Amino acid sequence: MKNNAINIFKVLTFLAVLVLALMVRKKSYAEIPIPGQSVDEYSYSWVGLSLIENGMPVGISGIDGYKNSLPMYVNVDRFFQTVSTGEPLTINYPWMDHPPLLGLITGGYAYLSGARVFEDTTSYIIRKPIIIIGTISVALLGIFCWINFGYFAGMLGVLLYATTPLVVLSSRMIQAENAIIPCLLACMIFMSLYIKKKNDYWLLAAALISGMATLFKLTGFVCHLFVLFALLGNYKKINKSFLNDFGFFLIVSLPISFLFVAYGLVYGLENFMNILFSNYNRFYGIGPNSLIELIRNQRLTQHKFLPEVSIISGWLVFLSLITKDVKDIGNKLAIFGVFSYLIVYIFFGSQPYGWYTFPFWPLLIILLSKFLSDGIMRGKNFVAVFFFSTMILGANISQIINVFAFQAYANWWRIGVSATFFILVIMSILKLKSKLLYKILLLAMMAGIIYTNVQYLNSINIDFWWKNIS
Repeated sequence: MKNNAINIFKVLTFLAVLVLALMVRKKSYAEIPIPGQSVDEYSYSWVGLSLIENGMPVGISGIDGYKNSLPMYVNVDRFFQTVSTGEPLTINYPWMDHPPLLGLITGGYAYLSGARVFEDTTSYIIRKPIIIIGTISVALLGIFCWINFGYFAGMLGVLLYATTPLVVLSSRMIQAENAIIPCLLACMIFMSLYIKKKNDYWLLAAALISGMATLFKLTGFVCHLFVLFALLGNYKKINKSFLNDFGFFLIVSLPISFLFVAYGLVYGLENFMNILFSNYNRFYGIGPNSLIELIRNQRLTQHKFLPEVSIISGWLVFLSLITKDVKDIGNKLAIFGVFSYLIVYIFFGSQPYGWYTFPFWPLLIILLSKFLSDGIMRGKNFVAVFFFSTMILGANISQIINVFAFQAYANWWRIGVSATFFILVIMSILKLKSKLLYKILLLAMMAGIIYTNVQYLNSINIDFWWKNIS
């Protein structure tokens, strides 16, 4: 009875955090990010709406290869009064930039909400499904951490991913990457269970979700790469034939992926191939500088940055782990996930669009959560854990409190952080371990991080967006 009560409490607490995740994503979702910062949000929805209405995918494309183009002023969300340069939008048909699944979700929801023309597809309507998808991603990240690292790491991971400002704001945007994220996380869950249970149903589930990921965008092939690495890296644990497993996976997943080709053939092979190769020949912006920017800068859109120390800390944990022989299955799978998407990122070239980096973030939060939970619960790498926690908390405070207003508290902050760090280092050198003290201190800092995350999110309105988000 006692164990059942504990389990029920854990589940209810987990669900409560998901409610928090939904609430912070829903607050001002139609206003921030500013609608029109990426016209892709409208384009995806127009593709789905036009497919449902007329059977012809119509959207906005910036690539060559389209024979049918039409300049139009579609002043949805007062687009031409806020972010537009005044030039008409170039509408293309049949639109083939990407598979249509995300458009069918957002455009389909708009249709069910009464939208019949493009002007009806306001951000208030079309962003609602993506908020649900973002909350599902929070749940999947928490489940992955829970089953691989334990309940505390799961709760820490879900709290961080639920409230980190950069993640929350990005998860409101209608971008295919936000739909690929839950597919990748689900695939990671299924593969971790397959490695542990050796039940073929989990591999089948990974294959089905991997195939579906490519119907959002071709970069959804990250799931195929991840499964390849997961099988190669754990074939001794699975104790099965790698070729048989991966062959079975491809037999199931590839026919789903090739539905995009079948979809393209409906509108003509020549048209489909022209657009595919035009997409392939787009400006390729990758390079050493772009890889450095990936760690140093966090983009929301093409021109808007929102520095996030949690993501930078995740990169540092990742870089430290790849120098070690990692045995833990959860960490190994998260590392495989980062490497898989890094290959996709490099292959497709990802400057300067911020949403191309979105799938890295849940993977980095997973690695960071495990690192922090080990520091709190086991006292491992305590100095580094304290350093990361202080940096994240300090960065949040600097965003909430104006730098001039903070001067009244500056000395308290300097003395408090320095004294605490000095005491902990001395205790570590003298091996005067106090796990209870460590836990209380770090748990207080984690609570402070979550609280300041939410406060920071509450402070971001339209004025803040234009004035403070560069």
